[in-house]
Amino acid sequence: MKRRSKPNPKGDVRNKLIGLGETSMRKSYYPELRERINELERFRALVENANDALFVLDAFSWTFADVNKTALQKTNYTREEMLDSPPELVFPEETCFMLHEVLIDDDMYTSWAKEDVSMTELLGKGNSKVPVEMTLRVHYVGGRLYIVMVARDVTRRLKDQRELRRTRNYLGNVIDSMHSVLVGVDGVANVVLWNDYAHKETGIPADEAQGRFLYDVMPELRRFESLISSTINSEILGGTEIFHLERGSGTVFFEIVVFPFKGDEDGAVIRVDDITARTRMEEVMVQTEKMMTVGGLAAGMAHEINNPLGGILQGIQNIQRRISSPLPANRLVAEELGIPFDLIHKYCEKRGIISKLDAVKNLGERSARIVSNMLQFSRQSGGERACNDIREIVETAIELSFSSYDFYSQSGSGGFEIIKELDGAVPRVLCSASEIEQVLINLLKNSVQAILSSPNWKEEGVSRIIVRLKSETSHICLEIEDNGPGMDAETRKMALEPFFTTKPAGEGTGLGLFVSYFIVTQKHDGIFEIDTSPGKGMKVVIKLPCGC
Repeated sequence: MKRRSKPNPKGDVRNKLIGLGETSMRKSYYPELRERINELERFRALVENANDALFVLDAFSWTFADVNKTALQKTNYTREEMLDSPPELVFPEETCFMLHEVLIDDDMYTSWAKEDVSMTELLGKGNSKVPVEMTLRVHYVGGRLYIVMVARDVTRRLKDQRELRRTRNYLGNVIDSMHSVLVGVDGVANVVLWNDYAHKETGIPADEAQGRFLYDVMPELRRFESLISSTINSEILGGTEIFHLERGSGTVFFEIVVFPFKGDEDGAVIRVDDITARTRMEEVMVQTEKMMTVGGLAAGMAHEINNPLGGILQGIQNIQRRISSPLPANRLVAEELGIPFDLIHKYCEKRGIISKLDAVKNLGERSARIVSNMLQFSRQSGGERACNDIREIVETAIELSFSSYDFYSQSGSGGFEIIKELDGAVPRVLCSASEIEQVLINLLKNSVQAILSSPNWKEEGVSRIIVRLKSETSHICLEIEDNGPGMDAETRKMALEPFFTTKPAGEGTGLGLFVSYFIVTQKHDGIFEIDTSPGKGMKVVIKLPCGC
């Protein structure tokens, strides 16, 4: 049998007191402790599931003390691989160097108060790299120094920024590539957009124009202030105006178009285009229409002139036959009147009647040739090439060119001497006769006008135009040379440009040489060259392929 131990009143009291204390402590501290544990669990869950990667670096051991789930997902490492590993595992060398710099800061034992955001990368398994935006803080906890790093993935943001930059550059290139002045203004007419062509036209770079008042950088637009202001204030939907400016090269025409911004912001876009070429082309088209009308009238007039001219020439011939021809009828009528026919003939010779009749006949025949050439020229449709005698084309063009000049003479002071050096053995050429005539007429009239434009042309004696035609190996060569004032280098460079002219306003379209060059080189596969220098005249050389 077991002996019962004697009761120990003191021990029972002690046990009762201990139990009473534990129960009391449990009742008073356990709920608070449990709440703290729940808070820690919630905080841990919050950290673990945060969208940003969190790293806790033990500064003394230079290893990671803790990382969250996002950090593991971004780097593809496990928690076991990350913990107790150095930061070089996931951070580039320059970032680790920065962390070292943080640790030697004087305030490291209190806290790292800087709010700097640095761009770096997270280096993961398989050489993966994730661009991140990182912030860090230094904390001294429990006698140990920790660096807490928060890394935010900016891959999508960087992609959006690149796309935005690409789109902006694309739109900027489109705007800068436009051959129009393009200016954007805000609600108070300050410049917010200034393309390269605006820089070219005004000489003001975009960085200097940005933010300045529109009329300070483009004062010529002040005349359209009402249109621009009304468009900015949405009172009208914009508009178009045409204006011109006088520049060194002459009058330049512009078109201004103003249209409002689309959206909530006030402002307008102003586009200014140089429409000089278009305006002149419209003038040329109107002039061409007039010339076509005149050509039709000329053809009708030529028919009307031919009829009386034919009667005049026939009448002259009949008069010449009746006073100089030994026709029996002439002598018979003279004897009936009692006048010897020989005396009638001598009287006409002494009084110059016969020579005057010859002159009238020659002038009439020349007029008939001019009318015939005009009629033939007006009927040509142009473009149809045929096998033609180039010598005949040259003769016709000379006849047409100088028939309208009353100052034309073969020689003499103040006149024009036309020297024709035409090789009779030149082969026939496949060409459009009317187009080659047009080229020659343009060149001959240019020579005459150039000579007349010289203030000393009468004092220099006879003005000379030489037309040469000769045969070469595979081409026929046609030269028109004059002793006029010639051209300087700058004028020579621009001579073949459309609408360029040295004549006063209203006296030329600037298309003569351009059209001639186009006809010879593009439509006849020929060569068109200009040889000129100031004070030494001008020579145009045209070469056309031989043969039909």
